[in-house]
Amino acid sequence: MIKDLSKNPIKYSKNNQNLKIAIVRANYHQDLTKSLEDACRNQLIKSGVKMSNITTFEVPGSWEIPLVTKRLAAKNIYDGIATFGIIIKGETYHFEVLANQSAKALMKIALEFDIPIIFEILTTYNLAQAKKRSAGKYNKGIEAAKSLLETINTLTKL
Repeated sequence: MIKDLSKNPIKYSKNNQNLKIAIVRANYHQDLTKSLEDACRNQLIKSGVKMSNITTFEVPGSWEIPLVTKRLAAKNIYDGIATFGIIIKGETYHFEVLANQSAKALMKIALEFDIPIIFEILTTYNLAQAKKRSAGKYNKGIEAAKSLLETINTLTKL
């Protein structure tokens, strides 16, 4: 069962006004990834992040997300990065390779550059699961925004 993300809303904070956030979004399954991005962006804005401080970078698919994310992290101008993609299991091992290597690469980048990177590359067994997690109150873009802001806040205290 997936969590209803409309509960526990993110609170507005003036501390968030100057945060610079990058979003890296895959265009594969664009209708779903765009919905994830929109939900994340809306939650960030509701939380006090200025719309002008949120920048989206598009890539063809989930495989390309880590390289663009690494370049963004290396610029050292963003406080956090949210990543959005959709990988649906097919009949081959391709699903596992994409999912595992993307996750591993993004974690490595986060640790190397000391920047929060939120992994919302949805890895589902079918299109229906992906649709459910990228729409309405179950939209993982909401969770991405909350996780990103909470992690930035925690790191700021350290």
